[in-house]
Amino acid sequence: MRRPIILLLLWLLLVNCYSQEKYIPQSTNFAEFAIYEAITDFADNCRLFKQDSIFYITTLDTLKHYTLQRNQGTLEWICDSIYANLFVINIIPSINKLFYFPDAVVGSKGKLPSRYVIVKGKLFYWDDDDYPLTEETLSVLKKYDALTDMIHDRVLPETVISDSKEIAFYYFCRNNLLKHKRAVSSKSAGYYRPPKLKCGN
Repeated sequence: MRRPIILLLLWLLLVNCYSQEKYIPQSTNFAEFAIYEAITDFADNCRLFKQDSIFYITTLDTLKHYTLQRNQGTLEWICDSIYANLFVINIIPSINKLFYFPDAVVGSKGKLPSRYVIVKGKLFYWDDDDYPLTEETLSVLKKYDALTDMIHDRVLPETVISDSKEIAFYYFCRNNLLKHKRAVSSKSAGYYRPPKLKCGN
């Protein structure tokens, strides 16, 4: 009788350890911590992870909700709510390649995404204006074919816009980043009601 109980306890311990696995080192930085938590959950639990190999991450510091309202005979998107207690991470499947301009050199800031992580062979990248572009990051972006060629004959490459592409949104309590929920939608954050989170004060 004792042996089955011991085996059950070992199995529960292994399952718990696996579910808590982090693919990315934890950070003390507020935004980075949220990004790492979102990527970890996305890789393990979101169906969108299997559909693409490159993902672009953006953050939304202040979430505003908009509704379509009539204003003097015309329909307009009007802000009707502000969620000051929520911090939002967007994980977007990369449809277009990044414009690679000549001034995007190693050491530059704001010219190309300067932060990245690779999880299960897939690339996640994001902008960090305080972090310079490194040779390593530039090499990774090239390796994953995430960059366009230089501009030819003064013409930019075509940009594809897809209103049907789904995005994963992670809503974090600003006062407790361990509290978060995921939503998947083809609408941008702010154009649908966010999931309910008990963030407190």
